[in-house]
Amino acid sequence: LFLDHLPTRALVREEAGGKRLLNLFAYTGSFTIYAIAGKAKATTTVDLSKNYCGWAVRNLQHNGVRESDQHRVIADDCLRFLATDKRSYDLIVCDPPTFSNSKRMARGSFSVDRDHPELIQACLDRLARGGTLIFSTNSRSFKLDETALPRGFQARDITQQTIPEDFRDDKIHRCWRIEKR
Repeated sequence: LFLDHLPTRALVREEAGGKRLLNLFAYTGSFTIYAIAGKAKATTTVDLSKNYCGWAVRNLQHNGVRESDQHRVIADDCLRFLATDKRSYDLIVCDPPTFSNSKRMARGSFSVDRDHPELIQACLDRLARGGTLIFSTNSRSFKLDETALPRGFQARDITQQTIPEDFRDDKIHRCWRIEKR
């Protein structure tokens, strides 16, 4: 459980009521658990790692929720999932790694600095009208390419509201809220 995202998880819980959540690069599914606590209508949790997905399923069970059509956990490459899934989501949380070169990735490697425009576009393609994308990264060198956002979308830096006040490292992550204007 990443302690630096406690306020981000609380934000997801507050906004999840009645919504369909997509949690990408989900690790153990903590954003999903918070969305369910906030009365999300449905959740989809995606991570490349089968082990992490297993942990996410167990975390659902520990919170009295069974994996089902309403609460799906999927082991897949997130970009591949976004390309093949045709559902739309009201709230998407995307917290990719800085870099990955897993053999199970469709393209062989992922770099948030290099690949974020494509990733964000793929997320926005799945975003329902009036929906919100929360995009976060731990990359210290990251610069969001706002020119790559589709026309009509705007990114607002919410980093300061997503890092605990008492957290020692106030540069542990960066976070944006991306929505249609």
